Amino acid sequence: MKIKLHIQILIGFILGIIFGAVFSVNTGSFLLTAKNSEIEIKDWQQVSFSKGDSTLVSFNESSQSGIIRYFESLKKDKKSEGVKINVVYPASGEIHTYENISSIQKTSSIGADIKPIGEIFIRLLNMIAVPLVLASLIVGAASLHDVKHLAKLGGKLMALFLFTSVISVALAQVLTVVIQPGMHMTPEAKTRLVEAYRDEIKAPVQQEYKMDLVEFLVNIVPKNPFKGLAEGDFLQIVLFAILTGLVLCYIPKERAKPVIAFFEGITQAMIKLVEKVILMAPLAVFALISATVAEFGFSILGTLFWYALTCFIALALVGFVLYPALVKFLGKVSPIQYFLAQKQVMAVAFTTSSSSATLPVTIDVTENKLGVPNKIAAFVLPIGTTVNKDGTALYQAVAAIFIAQVYGFDLSLAQQFTIFITCVITGAATAPVAGAGLIMLVVVLNAVGLPVEGIALIVGVDRIINMCRSTVNVIGDTMASVVIAKSEGELGEIKVKD
Repeated sequence: MKIKLHIQILIGFILGIIFGAVFSVNTGSFLLTAKNSEIEIKDWQQVSFSKGDSTLVSFNESSQSGIIRYFESLKKDKKSEGVKINVVYPASGEIHTYENISSIQKTSSIGADIKPIGEIFIRLLNMIAVPLVLASLIVGAASLHDVKHLAKLGGKLMALFLFTSVISVALAQVLTVVIQPGMHMTPEAKTRLVEAYRDEIKAPVQQEYKMDLVEFLVNIVPKNPFKGLAEGDFLQIVLFAILTGLVLCYIPKERAKPVIAFFEGITQAMIKLVEKVILMAPLAVFALISATVAEFGFSILGTLFWYALTCFIALALVGFVLYPALVKFLGKVSPIQYFLAQKQVMAVAFTTSSSSATLPVTIDVTENKLGVPNKIAAFVLPIGTTVNKDGTALYQAVAAIFIAQVYGFDLSLAQQFTIFITCVITGAATAPVAGAGLIMLVVVLNAVGLPVEGIALIVGVDRIINMCRSTVNVIGDTMASVVIAKSEGELGEIKVKD
């Protein structure tokens, strides 16, 4: 009997957790390359960095990540030349000094070394996303025939996105105030986390970013659409494709027909490619989850349990209560059938932590299983991938209030409202790329005067939470497709079977 793909993905996920836990990265050692020779450092009591007669920084025996990140920051800032590493061993009390250091890295582990298999899968999906969005949107816009109809569709979509974003952020704030996750962190845990991740947050903290709504809207219009295509800027691609599709309605049919047929062919080819690429999902899921568990482990979850729990509850309420309710009452669709039809979408979003990488799979499933016509799916999903990020917005709200609680800030109603407004805006403006969420979180913290260094408290579990919020973001996109299609009277039958 052939095992269904979503079951294969689930098996790959479970086996990946086990494999990563068994073949985890040793946090009690690191590899140091000095004078072209590789040395394994382990069982140390203290590691300090010095330059000349000055000690730059010291780390204790549990700071492997801090040691590696600090040296990487020195190399990045071109300050590593002349730096020495002094290692104190507890048994003998001896101090070993190493010079001419070229690299410091974690010891190798097969659990983490298989990650490239998963990365190839993500790159394949990203490769398909841009041509698929461009081609399907042009065809979809060309079939609308009416600019007023397009504006009406866009108005419905933005109203729905704004409604879910407002509910999500408000819910996150209430939960965080009630649960108070920041009150459960000890000063020792706070100090340890800040020390371990202080260099990792240096880039987003130092990067000056101001939220300018007018500039954001201006940048949607591409000066060079081919540059937007090359860089994968989905908002620019969406605008260019919609305009191109609409003008095809206003030129003679005999000239427009071959252009539309060409892009229809591209769309069908990309959809078929998605169906082939998704077959490697179980192996890719195994590799990605194994690497995450091997590198990250579960130890830090104990320290950040209440913060992570608050995020998970908020995400679960939005993804599995709010969205299904909208699907039920506005889309007139059974929530159970809705979720069963998009098992692959949720699995890919969870393991890749990227709504943009999942987009080709989302389009395929939304059209072929959720019964949404191409012209609506091709319009809603690319826009949703770019601006509909309720998972990201609510995470930023939880993180901001958590940091305030840890540092002992008593937020006023005005500050809570500022967090609310800022998270709604920054959630929509967060680019679908790695690291953008941290930069936008800096904007939220600055808006209410909270210490941006507090980001170091949550970086350790960000990968796991990112997997969950990406899944919620993608569920929100498919929900919007179903609701909009139903409002237009064009929703087809849901196909649950693979």
